[in-house]
Amino acid sequence: MPLNYTTNLGYLERYKNDLAFNVRRRVFELFMRECSPRPDSSVADFGVSGHRSHRAHYFFEELYPYRESLTAIGRASEEAGWLPEQFPGMHYLEADLRQIPVSDRYFEYGICNAVVEHAGPREQQAILVREVCRVCRCVVFTTPNRGFPIEVHTYLPMLHWLPDSSYRAVLRRIGFEYFADVENLNLLDESDFRGLFPPARRNRLFRTGPPLLTTNLICVSSEEPL
Repeated sequence: MPLNYTTNLGYLERYKNDLAFNVRRRVFELFMRECSPRPDSSVADFGVSGHRSHRAHYFFEELYPYRESLTAIGRASEEAGWLPEQFPGMHYLEADLRQIPVSDRYFEYGICNAVVEHAGPREQQAILVREVCRVCRCVVFTTPNRGFPIEVHTYLPMLHWLPDSSYRAVLRRIGFEYFADVENLNLLDESDFRGLFPPARRNRLFRTGPPLLTTNLICVSSEEPL
């Protein structure tokens, strides 16, 4: 069964997902603007979810117009093999993003949306980012900003600003054992996020959210100036 990455908000769940879709639509627009893929450009969606309950979970597959050149990549645990059936023409590859079974520079463009914070300790996050960069010439990565007052997986305010060990201890105490495990959630601030990217690439940081409150960090990492 696909993994749950956020707390279920009950009757507010639909509103949460509608908001997430609107945010991700803007990420998609940034991808199209920065990458300008052609109909025949090889494109990858790195780290897809297998959830089918709301289009926020498969926003890129729904919005991307050139599905014949699109490959979605997801872990076996996500059970996302249904995507090509719902979006005919696209391809699906089952793989761990830390070891992708394709050659260097296989894809021209890619998106890795809200995945890296679920990759484990920093060294595992860095391995994932380097591997995605190895197989893709230009990738748009996103992650929630640890500096934002509301933690967007648990919806708890400011608790994530505590020292890491204290933060995880409190999460366990109040019943958030899943998110207390660093293998499931390891938040990043701007410095942490920047530090994951290979210095030989061109890495450009974008921020989204209201003034003085960055909700999401976005990095466009490319082999060469676009």
